[in-house]
Amino acid sequence: MSTGGYREIDADDYRVLHPRPAYLVVARKPDGGLNVMAAAWVMPVSEEPPMVVLSLDSESYTSELLSENGELTINVVGEEHLEMVWGAGSVSGRSVDKWSKLGLKPLPSKVIGVPGVKGAYGVLECVVKEKKSVGECVLFICEVKAARVREDLYTRYGWDLRKARILLHCGRRAFTVPGKLLVAGGKRG
Repeated sequence: MSTGGYREIDADDYRVLHPRPAYLVVARKPDGGLNVMAAAWVMPVSEEPPMVVLSLDSESYTSELLSENGELTINVVGEEHLEMVWGAGSVSGRSVDKWSKLGLKPLPSKVIGVPGVKGAYGVLECVVKEKKSVGECVLFICEVKAARVREDLYTRYGWDLRKARILLHCGRRAFTVPGKLLVAGGKRG
């Protein structure tokens, strides 16, 4: 029903808060191998110390792995990684070796034992500090131990959006990329 230019949608339609950056999250399997998943529900929650939170389905394989070993990398990716992100997010690592299937190469970490994804725009090395059940999800509150970005894509304002075509998830199979930087106060970046 439309009223005053608005229409009602289901309260569980999270896409009203999208698009959101799509990330690749890497965790270590018990056999020493690597698992990768796509995640969009990731956000910073503290600067001192630097902390991020991930919201993952409580029954996901990555949720299980993070509960067991507590280390992960969060990898920022761009439009050229679209099929990689879709592949990492459409099957479970319990039944498929997604790392090998997607042809991923490790980017050695500086501080933790889980690598990043070679070719990612940026990598956060994280350690789980707390977890909390919320609905069907688990919030993993993680301290960022190290961070790296591709120097050709990062500026004093963060990502150079003329070059870094960061992949944003709209919902289901739909993605987009940012196209314009706006700087408040009359300056243009």
